[in-house]
Amino acid sequence: MLTLLKHKKLNGILLSHAHFDHIYGLNELIKRFPDTLVYTNESGKDALLDARKNMSLYHEKPFVFEFPNCIRIVKDNDEIRLSDKLKAKVVATPGHHPSCLTYLMGDAIFTGDSYIPGTKVVTNLPKGNKKHAQESLNKILLLAKERTVYPGHYIEDNNKKTLFGRNNEEQDLALSCSHE
Repeated sequence: MLTLLKHKKLNGILLSHAHFDHIYGLNELIKRFPDTLVYTNESGKDALLDARKNMSLYHEKPFVFEFPNCIRIVKDNDEIRLSDKLKAKVVATPGHHPSCLTYLMGDAIFTGDSYIPGTKVVTNLPKGNKKHAQESLNKILLLAKERTVYPGHYIEDNNKKTLFGRNNEEQDLALSCSHE
């Protein structure tokens, strides 16, 4: 990520949720781009600041976000202006975790782990909630019409990484990249 951002400005980091596998490396990004804000909700802030709550304590290495002053709390329907031409609408999509947020940006929808086409939403982790996950999924499916879906993880299929696209039809692929 840092290599891709070399000689660039990072206008903001939109967290889909605060599980360890989505936040490792966040401290390094802020060290490199100290003026960058991290957008999440209250639950996300709590998890960023606690290795137990973001579950990193039980994985690779414990992670605690070192820059709490860079966190900006957002709520459902908030608009984040990243530049004069780029803004994101926040959609609360709890279920996988209370910190789950989906972002609408033009014809793109970034769903994190609240919706990964072809995969059931994981709700058996701490603070997961099946009822909220289903409600969030219904909301996402409505919002995803005519948008390209960018989930929090790729689907591995026959040694290819697949990203699902328009209308949320799993057979309509927006992007398919071979592993290298």
